Amino acid sequence: MTTTSRALTNLRPVGGPALQVDRPRTVYRANTEPVGPEAYPSDLAAVIDLRRVDETAAVPHPLAASPGYRGVPMFDPSSGLESAAEATALEDQYIDWLDRHRSGIADALRAVAATDGDVLVCCSAGKDRTGIVSALLARHWGDSVEAIGDDYAASAAGLADRFARERAASTDPEATATAQRCVPEIMTTVIEHLERSWGSVDDYLLAIGLQDAEIAAL
Repeated sequence: MTTTSRALTNLRPVGGPALQVDRPRTVYRANTEPVGPEAYPSDLAAVIDLRRVDETAAVPHPLAASPGYRGVPMFDPSSGLESAAEATALEDQYIDWLDRHRSGIADALRAVAATDGDVLVCCSAGKDRTGIVSALLARHWGDSVEAIGDDYAASAAGLADRFARERAASTDPEATATAQRCVPEIMTTVIEHLERSWGSVDDYLLAIGLQDAEIAAL
């Protein structure tokens, strides 16, 4: 893969720097692009790549050779089914993922909890899979539902050029635009559904298999 010196446009601390100021590590969220290693924060202890194995094979992560890189597919690599057929809106897809991909979500959060040092969580756009993991972390840390929605929506600006290219190349621009939708209400709807269904994010994490010590280590 040829890398360039382009900036990583959807890179930022989960929830913003103020949310994590007193935490033992900084967890960053990002998209994956053909950039050079210098585009990333220095001294990352772990890179948690949520993409499927076919995605990582097609576009290797720029930090794949680093000791802390881990492929932790959120979607089951053996299954082609990522969302229920009736889940067309992003809110419905994300809510479906909370059940369908609970093992992948748990694996990603365990990887964060097990890391001493700063962490990068990433997927392709850094919006959907990364958005779910980021929202769970931020809510666990005490961020408001409204702030979590705003952090999710911040990806719209960072991905504007990428999304324009994808729509221009798409054979179904309407479906592409639906998948690119990035407004606060998407993630606030998901968090509100989770808390109605499980009680709290921590209760959800226990339900998907995390132990108390792992949740505390987040």
